Amino acid sequence: MRMAKFPVFPVLLLLPSLLLAQDTRRVTEPHIPAACVTLEANIAASHGVISLADEQRLDTERIQNEIDHCAPGKAVVLRARGKRDVFLTGPIALRSGVTLVVSANTALVASRDPRLYDLSPGSCGVVSDRGHGCKPLISVDGAVDSGIMGEGSIDGRGGAKLLGQNITWWDLAHEAKITDRQQSVPWLVVLRHADRFTLYKITLRNSPGFHVAVNETDGFTAWGVKIMTPNTARNSDGIDPGSSRNVTITHCYIHTGDDDVGVKSGKSGPSSNISILHNHFYTGHGMSIGSGTSGGVDHMLVDDLTIDGADNGIRIKSDRSRGGLVHDLVYRDVCIRDAKNPLVFTPLYTTFSGNDLPVYRDITLENVHILSAGNYTFLGLDAEHKLGLNLDNVFADDQEHSTWLAKDADITVETQRGNLEPKGDDIDVKQVPSSSPGTPLNCDGRFVPFPSLATAPEMAGTVPPVDNTLYVAADGTGDFYSIQRALDVAPKDGALVLVAPGTYREVLTIDKPNIRLRSANSDASKTVVVNDRSAGANGGTLHSATVNVTADNFFAENITFQNDFNTTHPQLPAGSQALALLVTGDRAIFHNVRLLGNQDTVYAGSRNCAPDGQPCIAARQYFSDCYIAGNVDFIFGDGKAVFDHCEIHSTPHSEGFITAQAKHYPDEDSGFVFNQCKLTADPGVINVYLGRPWRPYATVVFLNSEMGSQIAPAGWREWHPNQTHSIETAFYAEFNSTGPGSQPAQRDPHTHFLSPDQARQYEPSVFLSGSDNWDPVHFQAQQ
Repeated sequence: MRMAKFPVFPVLLLLPSLLLAQDTRRVTEPHIPAACVTLEANIAASHGVISLADEQRLDTERIQNEIDHCAPGKAVVLRARGKRDVFLTGPIALRSGVTLVVSANTALVASRDPRLYDLSPGSCGVVSDRGHGCKPLISVDGAVDSGIMGEGSIDGRGGAKLLGQNITWWDLAHEAKITDRQQSVPWLVVLRHADRFTLYKITLRNSPGFHVAVNETDGFTAWGVKIMTPNTARNSDGIDPGSSRNVTITHCYIHTGDDDVGVKSGKSGPSSNISILHNHFYTGHGMSIGSGTSGGVDHMLVDDLTIDGADNGIRIKSDRSRGGLVHDLVYRDVCIRDAKNPLVFTPLYTTFSGNDLPVYRDITLENVHILSAGNYTFLGLDAEHKLGLNLDNVFADDQEHSTWLAKDADITVETQRGNLEPKGDDIDVKQVPSSSPGTPLNCDGRFVPFPSLATAPEMAGTVPPVDNTLYVAADGTGDFYSIQRALDVAPKDGALVLVAPGTYREVLTIDKPNIRLRSANSDASKTVVVNDRSAGANGGTLHSATVNVTADNFFAENITFQNDFNTTHPQLPAGSQALALLVTGDRAIFHNVRLLGNQDTVYAGSRNCAPDGQPCIAARQYFSDCYIAGNVDFIFGDGKAVFDHCEIHSTPHSEGFITAQAKHYPDEDSGFVFNQCKLTADPGVINVYLGRPWRPYATVVFLNSEMGSQIAPAGWREWHPNQTHSIETAFYAEFNSTGPGSQPAQRDPHTHFLSPDQARQYEPSVFLSGSDNWDPVHFQAQQ
């Protein structure tokens, strides 16, 4: 049915705050143009459910046909007819001068058929290494002066199951996060070279991916837009301007699962002249810039913003692989409540290398009030590229319960105007005189509920459950780029930390119980935690570890812990000890973990050793299917540890020692057991001993292990021959050793050869059981 006219909204005078905006246009409230045609809905969705028969009745063709034939300056209007309130569609494209209007009580709904969105056969609705295999629901490519308006809704149905499948779009996003791959899902609205585009009053719901992406566009307005998507929907950014200029986002309400607004730029140019005014953000990742800023971001004003319950408040993030100059930004009259990270400025968002340096300067926060405790980050790139920040009347409540990470920053604070002063290393805080004392911005009445969406129908779908897993990814696609940062915010009673493949150059401290640290990639060499601390530079051997586990019930899987000190330093008799792992926690499990070093690679220790000579309290550790490399005493300590089906690899040295066990007293509950292990070495390595006693009652047992030719025939050796006599009291034993390194006739005479009955007491489930009947083999199988 065609109609000649559609009601027109009045044009308002320019608002006072818009006069001060960075957008160079004269922005006024939009109006809805007259209709070239009005289409009526044919589908009813009782309680948001579309029947299976109606799922085949697509409106795509008739909507696209009217768009293609609508005169510039006119609108294609979608309108409900009684209970029939749904237009079901696949991808559609807007044309220059044409506005799509979704009327009140009407929904434009995305089809659940991934084949409609394929960029190539089968490319959409999958998880892969590449991603980006889907067309958007609505594309505006090279079309100018167009828009999407109305008081109805556009629903992407991210939580609805794909046709013929038992998985939703959001399930794919979650799977991609767990496996460190890419989901191919359609975005809701994508603009490119869409100058003077307008979103007005429309409600956007449940996008499978981004809601609105604005690329290389001059002139974009979002006025009175509402975005409502669960906070558990991954990668569901609200509005993301990229390499665009003259952008205004105003009077919007955004509740989503990723950046509420995320300003980006790339090689195609900067994002500049941006006004973000009179908005309310709820769940999501807050007011963000980045992570791509290589084209630069400049001249942005954020004014009258309320952030309530988002993960982040104000955030700028980038790295050396995609950074650029971010400058001349003003954040004014901002209220932030219940944000985990109220202020985040980091050029170290990932560990990626490159020459696109992220530099942030001339950034002003004025009249900002943070009403709850949180984690604050103020980082410059380095001493030559410092963060440049001005704080004017910035108040932060509950700072005593907040944390601070600040370095390489120049921060100017107006005297007596605000109470926020970042704390950290290598930061310069400059106090400048102010004309008047400051007072906290009054946020009373600012935190309002999300508005009613009574005129914006919603389709049925499943909200993704809350995932308490802490995701770490070196490329910034996780919740954290630093493993230690994730550990710091983990609950005090433990968490699962899932680490994506990559190299993480940091030192880890696990001092909370029940931490599980794992990579979804079964190739442990792909996920590496590495550092280069040494005994000489860090106050002793036990202060040199890359990974320090002092809490109980730790579990690690599919990951590499490495100390690479000797790759840049010679291995000397003193000071070169460099641990990959120190573990003193009880009931620790390491499965498919690579532990790399040279001297003193792994310290498996006990704790609470009393100074009065009483035995230490045993700490039990279980290593299964691990690879451990080193040369001198590279598995040492006084813990009670089993190495089950591990490869123990000796690297070059004049003499090698696999173990240096340190049982102090005859009745101390301590010892190392190697069960069904394989002892290997670099080519040419010889003269490797199974162990030497670091303490007089050292206890080491090898069961059913294959020993290479690098193993010295004597097998065991005194700590310092002719000087110490600990081998006489040590307990060194073997059972069923095989391979060329198995030489029972030539073993040191102190070696014990066990019977089958004697060997059974050293099986993992027996040796490590303790008073709590711990069975690490069974526990590991359940992980």
